[in-house]
Amino acid sequence: MLFPTLKNKKSAQVNLDLEAQSWLAKKGLSNLENNPLLNPVRCQEMLNDIHEKYEIDFSYGGYLEDRSFLWKNSYLDMLQNYIHLGVDFNVPSNTKVAMPFDAKVVKIDDDYPDESGWGPRVIVKNQAEPVYLLFAHLDRALKCKVGDLLKAKEIFAKVGKAPYNGNWFSHLHLQTITEKYYNELIQNGSWGELDGYGTRADTEKNAKNFPDPTKFL
Repeated sequence: MLFPTLKNKKSAQVNLDLEAQSWLAKKGLSNLENNPLLNPVRCQEMLNDIHEKYEIDFSYGGYLEDRSFLWKNSYLDMLQNYIHLGVDFNVPSNTKVAMPFDAKVVKIDDDYPDESGWGPRVIVKNQAEPVYLLFAHLDRALKCKVGDLLKAKEIFAKVGKAPYNGNWFSHLHLQTITEKYYNELIQNGSWGELDGYGTRADTEKNAKNFPDPTKFL
């Protein structure tokens, strides 16, 4: 399990784009010129209300979800990159994160103080499948280093908080990268261009390069 301390907690899948529309309308905030959800404190408030509404402790979802409403007026507007390529686990900051399978740590980076970025990231190679898994928006106090061989269920990180996590609400972003596409990114020197969002037109291609991470949990 990704979050050992949440083992007996209630969870559910949610569509944050749809929930955001409902929540902002209820709060009378839909017509504001600036998107209030770009503020991590306000976004966390929304998330807490969603969890209360469904009587759950945490939520998850987002793979290939269109988030054109949720993140309007954000950096995504420039390229119309609204399709989420990973899965978000909306859990409290400082929640311990365990490796779901035997893996080797191949990359660790951190783009703080950039806003709307990844924050601390850990990228691992699945030892049994031809895929890599990217963990983003982590706490900066990691419990692993490049080259480490992590066992399944081994705790290696905690979920981060704003502003150090890219200045988002508290959540873990998981994104799968196929071995073939990972190698292309490295060989082409384009690793730094990797994003967690893509365009609608590229959805089919991105689904092949970034499979649903829940299949490997």
